[in-house]
Amino acid sequence: MKISRQLFVALLITIIGGLAAFAIVQFPPQTDQQEEETTKPPPVQIIVVTPARLRLDVRSQGRVQAQTEIDMVTGVSGNIIKISPAFVSGGFFKKGDLLVSVDPAEYDLRVAQAQARVMEAQYQLTREEAEAEQARDEWQHLGQGAPNPLSLRIPQLREKKAKLAAEQEELKNAQLLRQRTDIRAPFNGRVRSKEVGLGQFISSGAILGRIYSTDLAEIRLPINTQELAFLDLAGLSGQARSAKKIPVTLMAYYQGQQQTWQGHIVRSEDVIDEKTGMTIVVAQVPDPFGTGKSRPSRPESSPVSLPVGLFVEARIEGRWFDDLIVLPAGALFKNNHVAVVDQDNRLRLRAVDIFRREHEQITIKAGLNTGEHVLVSGLHHPVDGMLVTPVVPAHAAHPTGGEKTVESAPDTQPNP
Repeated sequence: MKISRQLFVALLITIIGGLAAFAIVQFPPQTDQQEEETTKPPPVQIIVVTPARLRLDVRSQGRVQAQTEIDMVTGVSGNIIKISPAFVSGGFFKKGDLLVSVDPAEYDLRVAQAQARVMEAQYQLTREEAEAEQARDEWQHLGQGAPNPLSLRIPQLREKKAKLAAEQEELKNAQLLRQRTDIRAPFNGRVRSKEVGLGQFISSGAILGRIYSTDLAEIRLPINTQELAFLDLAGLSGQARSAKKIPVTLMAYYQGQQQTWQGHIVRSEDVIDEKTGMTIVVAQVPDPFGTGKSRPSRPESSPVSLPVGLFVEARIEGRWFDDLIVLPAGALFKNNHVAVVDQDNRLRLRAVDIFRREHEQITIKAGLNTGEHVLVSGLHHPVDGMLVTPVVPAHAAHPTGGEKTVESAPDTQPNP
């Protein structure tokens, strides 16, 4: 009896399980199917491709330096009797200003002695000319045959002329040394350092101080050789003064705020640095301290002076290029591919020709057509053929063409 009951229970359980399995097969759960039917493709942000005419500016960095900087050296020895108030560190001066005076007493004496010797030599020459004239007259009356040069006192006359010429040169040298006791500024400039003081005895060749010109400031800017394709440097190589000038804007955080100055690229050094692989272009800023009489009025530039030694960033005006496309750097996949959303909202990976590659954006010159939609964010690993829901950001809903300016960063890696 007990065994029969157990068999009955087992049989009953088997029948119930079979019925349940049959019911599940015939009437499957609807939850997963409903979720699958209601699942939408992932939303992604896109940009509408619009080629434009772009000016590709180039960024660089450099330190401001004077066009001319020299040690001021004395050509005489003696005691310093005068120092100009402008001859101090940071002092400004004009070309021809008296900066330092050396005691001229010794050199005044040399000039006077030289003048006396010139007068003596002039007297000796005049006397010798008279004697030579007398000798010629005597030979004409008494002599016979060809005259002897010595008889006509020709060698003596030449000697006196040579001595006079030598004494005159000695006088010029004495006067030159006298002039050198007054040390004057060779150009408009500023004093970097002063090395002497009032009453100090200096020897010839001593350094009085270091000065630099203020008419022009120069900035040597290193440029990646690949970025040379974006600059029109034709005619600038090795030209110290060229009519062609490329505008450049200099920027620095100075005196508590961002300052800008306007200048021009005036020449290229045309030498590739072996260590960095870069070449140097030179920018100039006229009258960086605003000391000129007619400094150009530039409302867009800072009125603050541009000090020597300041580290600045430079934006060099580049060339214009047609039919270029700028995309965020995040739109690039697999080094040179982008994802295009087709009419069926499916992704299509496509290789493009990159003109310039930067940290935040890329510039494309071929591989995309006007009006196409390019994925810029929303997927880290797009798959070709994947279904998506394109979303156009508000700022990119109505793209515009025309002319634009695109800047590079100092450490860009262009691919022209």
